[in-house]
Amino acid sequence: MLYKCAIPILIGIILLANCSRYPGITTGIPEKKPDQVEAAAQVSIPDSAVIVPQPEIKQARCVYLTFDDGPNSHYTGIILDILKKYGIHASFVVIGNNIEKNQDVFRRIINEGHGVVNHTFSHDYTKIYASPEAFLDDLQHCSQVIAMLTGNSVKIFRAPGGPSKLSKNYYNLLDKHGYKSLGWNVTSADSDPKGATAEQIYNNVVNGVINVEKMNRVPIILMHDGTEINPVPSAPGPALQNYIRTRESDVVALPKIIEFLQARGYTFAVVDDKTPSAW
Repeated sequence: MLYKCAIPILIGIILLANCSRYPGITTGIPEKKPDQVEAAAQVSIPDSAVIVPQPEIKQARCVYLTFDDGPNSHYTGIILDILKKYGIHASFVVIGNNIEKNQDVFRRIINEGHGVVNHTFSHDYTKIYASPEAFLDDLQHCSQVIAMLTGNSVKIFRAPGGPSKLSKNYYNLLDKHGYKSLGWNVTSADSDPKGATAEQIYNNVVNGVINVEKMNRVPIILMHDGTEINPVPSAPGPALQNYIRTRESDVVALPKIIEFLQARGYTFAVVDDKTPSAW
């Protein structure tokens, strides 16, 4: 009898072991403090605007939440508070010059057990896509900044604009230096210059996860905590207003996205060298 009871426990342990474990923008808007996170998370998304598929809980399976372009002095901290509240981990796809501006925020990412992915130092398309060598130099610059604060370089990277921006020559050079590309297969579409609402971000993730499940892929979800925004002396223009509104939408949508993934039986993993390819 004890033998029969031990089997499902052993299977559960093996399944969970397969999941990778944890190894103030100045814009004229009021700064949110940590105790405001719960209130932001409780902002309701109208049921009529939300796709709510029935949970289909089977076995333990992994999902990767990734946040691009930070760290920044405002939204990164709010996202970290939400992740801490739910007791889960994510991966932050960081830009080197933003790390230098927000070292305390970056240290918090590390200290709270989240993953880190190299997103180049400058994120300057003109500079990094001038040649494979220019891209590698910018990537290594970011890796050096990360190593100064953590003691370890990071060889997993995400190309600004996505892996399709890189030609074979880029990949050949990066492979020689031990770099591994990280893509995504679920996008929140929160980088739309026209902006995105919390409802749109939530539904984009839900639809994307369901489609990826049909293809038997591991969901790698693309979201943004966002870059540091320079101080502005007057009211922000339309583009910046859309950017701010979308970051606010990310904050509102994130708790419901987490709850949706939990209801489907997902374990939240951090990106490492065992993370499967997106496609």
